[in-house]
Order: sequence, then C-alpha cells, then structure tokens
Amino acid sequence: MNNSFSLPWSTDLWDHPSIKPYEEARDYPKDSVFRNEESMELERKEYEAIVTGPNKGDLSIVKGKELYEVNCYSCHGMTGLGDGPVIKNNLRQNSYFYPVNLKQQQTINRTDGYIYAYIRYGGKVMMPAYGRITPEEAWDIVYYLRYLQGMVK
Repeated sequence: MNNSFSLPWSTDLWDHPSIKPYEEARDYPKDSVFRNEESMELERKEYEAIVTGPNKGDLSIVKGKELYEVNCYSCHGMTGLGDGPVIKNNLRQNSYFYPVNLKQQQTINRTDGYIYAYIRYGGKVMMPAYGRITPEEAWDIVYYLRYLQGMVK
C-alpha cells in the first residue's frame, strides 16, 4: 500500500508566524527578560553617547574594509549608498525595507557608538551579519564607514 497525501496544514509554511528575510522583528513578549551571553555590555543609550570609538588608524580602515566587503557589501554596496547586488538584482521584491545609504547626512550625524550598537545588536530591522561580528570587528567597520563618509583621512 503506497498512498501519499498532503494534509492541509503541511503547506510551505510561508504564512506561518515567522520572520521572513528583511521583515521587521516582532516585539518581545510583555514582561519578558532577555538573557543571552552576547547581550549588550552597556545600554543602547550609553553606546549612543560614544561620539568617537576606538580605532587603530590605517589598520582599522584595512580590516574594516575587508569586513565590510564580506558582511555589508551585498546590501549597502561598495561605496555605502545602499545599492548592493541584493537591490540591483531585485532580490527583495516584496520588502518594505531597504538598506540605508551610509553616506546620507542622517547617518553621518550619528555617533560612532550608535552605529556600533546597530551593527552589533541590530535595530528594528536585523542585518544578516547580526551576531557574527565581534566588538573589535564592529569598531573597525565603524571606522571604515567614517572613511567612506570622508570623515577620516
């Protein structure tokens, strides 16, 4: 007896309550406590108060460029304009979120700490590199972004 059938609930799970790529994350349940070994060392507002982060000069630019090309390029593009291959090839047709132009004035006005915290811990939209980048690597990326923005010579 070789019968095969599909039950109505065994669809592709696309409508299942999950987070799709580039979809806004759901809020944490009310009164929940976040526990994680990689949780923030400081509060987000404390990070945002860090105007200039640590760097190793040219070494940070070189390392930051390598890390950017691996973790950020596909969405933000080579020059940080938010025009990477994910956008150029229309791979996100049904998405409401697009990568930030890292050279726009709003991003330039952010503190180094704000950008660091966004890279390390994400925001409303989680970036694919979230959780894979060490603190030192995140600071190198921040310094490289400042270089792209023309703020570091």
